[in-house]
Amino acid sequence: MNEEKFELFKKGCLGTCWYGKYHYMEPWVGCSHNCPYCYARFRKSVKDKLKENGNEFENPKLFMSQKDLLDEIKKKTYAGEIKILKLSRFTDFFVPEFVKNGLAEEILNILVKSRVERIIITTKGIGNDKIAEIMGKNKDKFSYNAAIRPLNELDFKENVFSAKERIEYASKINSLGVLTTLHLDPFVADFDDGEGFREMMVFAKKSGVKRAMFSYLLVSDEILEFLKDILKPDVFERFSGIYDLSSKRQYLPNQTDTVYYSIKEEIKKKSIERAGKILNSLEFEFVLCSLKSVKGLNPDIIKEINICDGKFYA
Repeated sequence: MNEEKFELFKKGCLGTCWYGKYHYMEPWVGCSHNCPYCYARFRKSVKDKLKENGNEFENPKLFMSQKDLLDEIKKKTYAGEIKILKLSRFTDFFVPEFVKNGLAEEILNILVKSRVERIIITTKGIGNDKIAEIMGKNKDKFSYNAAIRPLNELDFKENVFSAKERIEYASKINSLGVLTTLHLDPFVADFDDGEGFREMMVFAKKSGVKRAMFSYLLVSDEILEFLKDILKPDVFERFSGIYDLSSKRQYLPNQTDTVYYSIKEEIKKKSIERAGKILNSLEFEFVLCSLKSVKGLNPDIIKEINICDGKFYA
C-alpha cells in the first residue's frame, strides 16, 4: 500500500500531464464542498492526516497554527525551488471559511511576492473582490480554472455554489486578463453531455469565457459504495452501468491507492462526440484531459478534439 505522507508542499507526480517542475500546496486538510465522488477523501495520506488532526473531511481545518502555516509558505516559496504551484490536490483553495476570514487572500499575497512563477487555481469555490484584484494585478502569474458540471438527474448533493455563480466569477477573473478555463470536472458520460450541458456552455460563452477542458469521472470500489447511499437507486444503477467494472487499473505511478474503474470505451466515445460537437458549435477552445481520455481515439469520431498536453491551462 502506498505510504505517501500528507505534506504542505508536495512535488508533482511523474506520469501526469503536467509539464516541468510543479508542486501542490495543501494549506488545510479536508474540504467543505463534501463531494461524494472526491478521490481525496479516500486517499490513505488524507485519511491518516484527518485522524491525526481530529477533524472530518467535510470540516476542513488547519493542521498547524496559522502563523506557522504562513511562515512555512513564505519560507518555501521564497526559496526558489517551487516554480509552478497547483492549488490544490486534496482540498479546494476557495473553501468558503478561508475566503471569508481572509486566510486565502493572505496566502495569495505571499505567493505573488514569492519566486513562484505560475500559480494554478482549480476550484469549485468562489473568491471575493480582493482575491480577484490580486489575480488581476498579477495576471501573468495566474491560471484560473472553475470546476463545473451541468445540472441533471445525477445529483451528487455537493456543498458548492451553483454553476452559474462559478461561471460568473470566472467571467470576472477572465475580464481581468487572467488565463481562465472552465474545467468540466467531473464529467460524467451519458449524463453531462446533453442539453443541460449545452445550456450551461451557452451561458458561459455569453459571459465571455470561451476556454474549456473536460475530464471524465473515474470511480473506485469505495467511491461506488459511498455514492450508492446518496443517489436514487435507479440513477445509481444507470450511473454504475457506464463503468467497466470487470477491469480497473492504477492511474498514478507509485501510488497504489489510485486504482479506478474507467468508463466503457464505446460509452466514452459517444460522450466525447456529443460534448465535442457542442463545444465546437459554440466555438470553444477546448481539450480532453489525456489522463482520463480514450486510448487510440479515432480522429474521425469528432473533428478538432485536442488531447491536453499539460500546457492548456498552465
